[in-house]
Amino acid sequence: MKEIILGIWLVIQAGFDLKAKEIPLWLSVLGGVIGIGFCIVEKRALGDLVLSCIPGIILLGVSWITKEVIGYGDGIVFVVLGTYLPISKLVSIGMLAFFVAGIVALVLLVVFRKNGRYRMPFVPFLVIAYGLEYLMQLGGM
Repeated sequence: MKEIILGIWLVIQAGFDLKAKEIPLWLSVLGGVIGIGFCIVEKRALGDLVLSCIPGIILLGVSWITKEVIGYGDGIVFVVLGTYLPISKLVSIGMLAFFVAGIVALVLLVVFRKNGRYRMPFVPFLVIAYGLEYLMQLGGM
């Protein structure tokens, strides 16, 4: 159930990211509250929760340092993902999302002649990575 709720939340966030190029804060807060609710029900250790939120906090710092080369919304989405997922899955999904985004960016640069300033929404790549991770989990990989 948790995986499906997270998947729906991610798809909705991706829709906003694609259409408006921004992530609604209210939707992120709602996702975080639901994620923390799951943590309470599952009696997840506080240390594990904090550890899983660190990649998102790091992304928020990178966003601030780079003046939003990576948007604040992406960091917030990663923090919320940390409330649902253990650090190992979060890192795996994040790496896969960056990999897929890199391939798409390369295609956009080479084939479609986009310049280096072209901005791509990142949350759709998180949806793809999360979906692939979920399918691998169902397949027993």
